[in-house]
Amino acid sequence: MTRKRKDVRIEDVKVKVCVFAFDLLYLNGQPIVRRPLRERRELLRQSFAPVEGEFAFATSMDSRELDDIQQFLDESVKASCEGLMVKMLDGAESGYEPSKRSRNWLKIKKDYLSGIGDSLDLVVIGAYYGKGKRTSVYGAFLLACYNPTTETYETVCNIGTGFSEAVLEELHAALSAIAIERPKPFYAHGGGGPHQPDVWFEPRFVWEVKTADLTLSPRYKAGCGEGVDPAGGKGISLRFPRFLRVRDDKKPDEATTSRQVAEMYRKQESVAKAKGPAVDDDFEY
Repeated sequence: MTRKRKDVRIEDVKVKVCVFAFDLLYLNGQPIVRRPLRERRELLRQSFAPVEGEFAFATSMDSRELDDIQQFLDESVKASCEGLMVKMLDGAESGYEPSKRSRNWLKIKKDYLSGIGDSLDLVVIGAYYGKGKRTSVYGAFLLACYNPTTETYETVCNIGTGFSEAVLEELHAALSAIAIERPKPFYAHGGGGPHQPDVWFEPRFVWEVKTADLTLSPRYKAGCGEGVDPAGGKGISLRFPRFLRVRDDKKPDEATTSRQVAEMYRKQESVAKAKGPAVDDDFEY
């Protein structure tokens, strides 16, 4: 942006520019937009050679784990990049569709780290057994907001980021002491299915959580009675929720209410509609 564009001698160039290639849509006279991203990326690397300081391949990683994506986003921000593009790697969904927004490609900006502005105080009602380095602790947790009208806890997200190993150890010890055999009758959650927690808890602990934004989801029940979904089948969920701290100063019935969650969602939606088609599509997590 600061380089001169006309009548410039190469020896006078002070601002170096390097092209970082991340996709290949056209090769040797043939469009390849419908081929899987994995194949396009391999062809890109086969067809071009890096030139120090002038041409390089964009840094990428392959994963289906939210923790990995969150860590990669953090690294991107530390490297002074704007964020990430998350794409489907294989199958028909990984093709490139010109001038069309799709849930198969998701832009994640560094602004998401600061989230929607306000944090939420949510109640821990369930957990999932950890894998890999989290084998001995809980790997993720099911959180809920509180509905004071019905006196129920409505599920709003799964969360697995923002925790240090030491914090996970502490949480495992504290939560294991209040584990129960089945969900409470006043837990509003999606019954059955693969998304059910491995362990349920008494509603005892409140956590402060940041999020990128809010979206509708058939998996969660937050705000179902607030008219957020005209069809009536979806609740509100959080995108990229991140643990901040335990709220020892709050009781479960003092957590963020389902009405407050719905208001946050509506406020966000009104802003999104004002921006028009430039807004990224929602994506399920």
